[in-house]
Amino acid sequence: MYELKLVLEAISDGALNPGEVVVKTGLPRYEVLAIFHVLEGIGLVETIYSKGSHKVYRLTDKGKEVLEGLEKGEILEVRTKAQSLEA
Repeated sequence: MYELKLVLEAISDGALNPGEVVVKTGLPRYEVLAIFHVLEGIGLVETIYSKGSHKVYRLTDKGKEVLEGLEKGEILEVRTKAQSLEA
């Protein structure tokens, strides 16, 4: 949870790419990329620019709410729901 909070804090002031988050947080690049993948999947960040493998992300409103809760020391509850994979 600590790493998740670091990444959310890093992009809370504006849009950043994963490389910039690596510099701000000191986390390994592979970890930052994995965290972004998860955060995007659960709707806490969104891609605002993408060209090739270069992406720039920003917090969604939901991401801002989660960061605020983490900063207050609140417990983060994550729920998933099944979706049909019909074509």
